[in-house]
Amino acid sequence: MPSSSPLRPTDPRQVGPYRLTGYLGAGGQGTVYVGESPEGQVVAIKVLHARLSEEPQARERFLQEIAATRQVRQFCTARVLDADTSGDQPYVVSQYVEGISLSRLIATQGVRDPDALERLAVATVTALVAIHQAGIVHRDFKPSNVVCGPDGPRVIDFGLARALDSTVAESSEILGTPAYMAPEQFSAGVVTAASDMFSWAATMAYAASGRPPFGNDSIPALFQRILNEEPDLAGLTEPVRSLVVACLDKNPAARPTATDVLFNLLGHGVPEPARETPGQEALFPAREGAAFRAAAPSLSGPFSPPGPSSQSGPASFSGPSQVSGGISLPDPGAVSVTESLVGQRGGLRSRRGLLTASLGLVAAGVVATGTYFALATPAVPKVVARPTVVPGPTTPVIEPEVTRTLSPDPAYAVAYSPDGKRFATGGGNGTVQLWDAATRRVTATLDGHTKGVHAVAFSPDGKMLATGGDDGTVRLWSLPSGTGKGTLTGHTGGVGAVAFSPDGKILASASRDRTVRLWNAETGDGTAILGGHTDWVDSVAFSPDGTTIATGSHDRTVRLWQAATGEAAAVLSGHRYWVFSVAFSPDGRTLASASADRTVRLWDVAARKERTVLAGHRGWATAVAFSPDGKTLASGGYDRKVRLWEVASGRGTGELDGAADWVYSVAFSRDGATVTGVAGDATLRVWGTR
Repeated sequence: MPSSSPLRPTDPRQVGPYRLTGYLGAGGQGTVYVGESPEGQVVAIKVLHARLSEEPQARERFLQEIAATRQVRQFCTARVLDADTSGDQPYVVSQYVEGISLSRLIATQGVRDPDALERLAVATVTALVAIHQAGIVHRDFKPSNVVCGPDGPRVIDFGLARALDSTVAESSEILGTPAYMAPEQFSAGVVTAASDMFSWAATMAYAASGRPPFGNDSIPALFQRILNEEPDLAGLTEPVRSLVVACLDKNPAARPTATDVLFNLLGHGVPEPARETPGQEALFPAREGAAFRAAAPSLSGPFSPPGPSSQSGPASFSGPSQVSGGISLPDPGAVSVTESLVGQRGGLRSRRGLLTASLGLVAAGVVATGTYFALATPAVPKVVARPTVVPGPTTPVIEPEVTRTLSPDPAYAVAYSPDGKRFATGGGNGTVQLWDAATRRVTATLDGHTKGVHAVAFSPDGKMLATGGDDGTVRLWSLPSGTGKGTLTGHTGGVGAVAFSPDGKILASASRDRTVRLWNAETGDGTAILGGHTDWVDSVAFSPDGTTIATGSHDRTVRLWQAATGEAAAVLSGHRYWVFSVAFSPDGRTLASASADRTVRLWDVAARKERTVLAGHRGWATAVAFSPDGKTLASGGYDRKVRLWEVASGRGTGELDGAADWVYSVAFSRDGATVTGVAGDATLRVWGTR
């Protein structure tokens, strides 16, 4: 907290057993002082303005709420030490945090740069994880409730708004700071952990721009914008920007939890939640009170962030030299919402219905320099269709025939060789393993990547294996020896997918740097950069005739490219959230895509339009693969299932069970008799399909 001012003549000198030594300020909830405990400890004391109910039960509830906050781990918070409701002026005592509030920091030192903002985001959302796991909802997260001290940011005043809200004499009064309140706080009177995430996002937007994302003027105008309009996200950069967008969703059930956000910031790639699709349940169940989903996946999700590019290996093929993309200090805005509305709207107390709005991501251009040529994306039509929505499978669950433990780390990728005699897997520990398909035993382990391997692909002749990883490199391996053939460098982000052209001459790689790169598979020379996606490119595939390249991206689109020229052919829109995987059918007529919106979509390639939506996964759909005869599609997902679909009708035909974590990648055996999947529980499973 900032240094205190001398006590004013009207200020008390003693509150309970605490001697007051300085004045810190006044706000909507109370006046804050710095003082000393009887033991000489420096503390922060908030003397509350709110008049508690005279009922003993109400005062007891207040103390119970305050006591609950002591269960919160204090590594990023200021612990509540004491509270008293016995006198006319109730007060709350907390640890004194030396520092400056975020609101004052921004006012005096300016907005946070991207690195500082990311550090702030990690620290504050970590505090919210601790608060929420203790069953507490902050209810008044805002810049003045974040104190930036020498040991990092601390979140303060958590749970106090709840304590006041349940015990103030005027029960219809809603306490909060309007510029940082979630829509449901004043439209429906419901405040949950999801509301905290909205307030957290608004605070991060403030730290990046110096102003709240919905303004800070009249209360009615603020409410209108928060309910119905999109936020101002000026100054925000990735990865914080996408998380802020997700947390500012008007629908509280669609916002990620604090744990989800923290995992994403730490590089575990938890995608933003999907909006409702007709006929499906919410991805994150609606939260009631302090009840919410505190746990996130225990292992990293698709596409962890990259580390420094590794240069090790027998050879290092040069790539493009650069790719660039395109206790609470009083807050003047902290007032009783009801009080403000009464003052401005003649006693208005009605609550509005919650309106849902979609928040789009802002596109960023991609610029490339070096020996490659960059292929700009011309204006191409976005194809939006009204496809048939097909319900999920109802057939019996199929248990795996074989389960193998890979390593202590999750497995991200699996692919079969052209002859079907072996398959390869990529893992979170950076290793690649070659397996005998008949015995399902490891025959070789390939070391070279320094971070998780998310992509494996065999060349059409089976003599080469390509792998891509979080270290930003693509590596080539000679088969069957498994010796390193070369390292392709140039991507500035992790590589999430690789694919060979049908003739084996070109290798494509998709990356977090928003590009797809084409390489000469024999020499390692780069031949083109496909630029056009505005967010991570998660997947890439060649059509069976080699004329078309398909890509899927975090920007929620599937794009088609002419393989010969690298020119953009179409942008296929329909998915509501990140597209993780794309695959062509063996005849090339159908393209399948899997998305964080929990759907798998089938596209008519020639018509450039969506044909069918396969709705069945109860979590993010992360992987798709066609059977060799093209009649069946397999999809893996966050719901720990592999699902089988009849391609012609879109009907679900099977549910493959057994995985204990996300299924990241699936592949059919060459005879179509089995499906192999790898999961975040560090296992490989093989299911029979006949």
